[in-house]
Amino acid sequence: MGYDMEEGTVVRWLVSENSEVKTGDAVAEIETDKAVVELESTGDGLLRKILVQEGSTVPVGQTIAVIAEMDEEIPEVYASDLITPEASPIDSVDANFLEIEQGDTNSSVIPTSSAEAILSAEVRASPVAKKLALERGVDLTKIIGTGPGGRITKDDVLSFEATEGVSETLEMDITPDSELGEIPVNRVDIDDVEMENSVSLNLDGADDRVTPLTKMRQQIARVTSSSKKEKPHFYVSAEIDMTEALGLRRKINSDMSAEGIKVTVNDMVIKASVGALSKFPKFNSAFTDEGIKFNASINIGVAIAEEEGLVLPAILNCQEKSLAEVSVASKDLVKRSQEGTLQSHEYTGGTFGISNMGMFDVSSFVAIIHPPNTAMLAVGRIEKRPVVREDQVTVADMMSATLSVDHRVVDGVEGAKFIVEVKRLLENPLSLLV
Repeated sequence: MGYDMEEGTVVRWLVSENSEVKTGDAVAEIETDKAVVELESTGDGLLRKILVQEGSTVPVGQTIAVIAEMDEEIPEVYASDLITPEASPIDSVDANFLEIEQGDTNSSVIPTSSAEAILSAEVRASPVAKKLALERGVDLTKIIGTGPGGRITKDDVLSFEATEGVSETLEMDITPDSELGEIPVNRVDIDDVEMENSVSLNLDGADDRVTPLTKMRQQIARVTSSSKKEKPHFYVSAEIDMTEALGLRRKINSDMSAEGIKVTVNDMVIKASVGALSKFPKFNSAFTDEGIKFNASINIGVAIAEEEGLVLPAILNCQEKSLAEVSVASKDLVKRSQEGTLQSHEYTGGTFGISNMGMFDVSSFVAIIHPPNTAMLAVGRIEKRPVVREDQVTVADMMSATLSVDHRVVDGVEGAKFIVEVKRLLENPLSLLV
């Protein structure tokens, strides 16, 4: 349920054992880092065996249930007891892995006590976290887990190592080059920080507090960090005259009010983006190690601000939708996002993203590309500005738009052509109705 998902929690089974299910039927609710989504059946038959109890967290790839015919024999491997929240699955580790030959100068010996802590059933940690802790000799009993039910994740192990590294670094002597205008520091120490301006560091201040990260915040941190590290972003911007688009929008909403259709500016931006993506399919692709993967359908991810953070669910198959249909689908997406009833493929199926902060009175901004997509369009508010037309100064409704692009997939010239096409379609809005 996401390219970087490592584990999920079975929140609730929607069907009981021996119930008939068909492909596409919702069988369970799974909690991911983003939200609680419904897991659909991948086949027809009877739900013969539930292997994971509600509340249990299991890694991606773990079998949680068996669908089969009534007279079909179930493999013995699935005849074991339920996995419960108190007995989450633990990776089996070869005992030889803990006994490193002394002659191997590139290896470090893990103390027996640490190894026992890593393998202990009392330590709740994901299989990836346990393996990483074994490889790096990290004692899991010293780590506070941030996963479901206090479960230790891979990021918790990495963060613990990073914190340990910072503690050591703070004890180092630093001799900056005074010719570069650096602040003279004799020594950086936890209890005694000496700086030219006598700035004190109060680690015990009563006003300081740390708010634990929610799972959604952790997910946002992972995704955005990964995107900025892996994707070489470049940006192109354009000023778009929305005067005619707003006029057409008013007419459409007036004529179709009886049908409950109310087109927004964002709907028009989505439709224009679909037109540009059809003309420049590279922007509807994803970079992979094997090459550039082109997506057959255009699924526009729409940034939606929720209480805990930002989500980017997608309107699927936009290439088949009219402007009115995009409008209906967009409102339905927002409504179901707020209700928590979106399906997993709507969270993960986006091929291009749009973030609109115009309603927050933001003039312009740049967006981080949502992996594994190639591009993301950021649009600001529409505001009246003086413009020159045929040597005459007039007032127009202008909007700033900035395209963030993965330079591994496309170049600057292609980015310019794409955003100019979006501009052309919005400035000639009748083309959005074709």
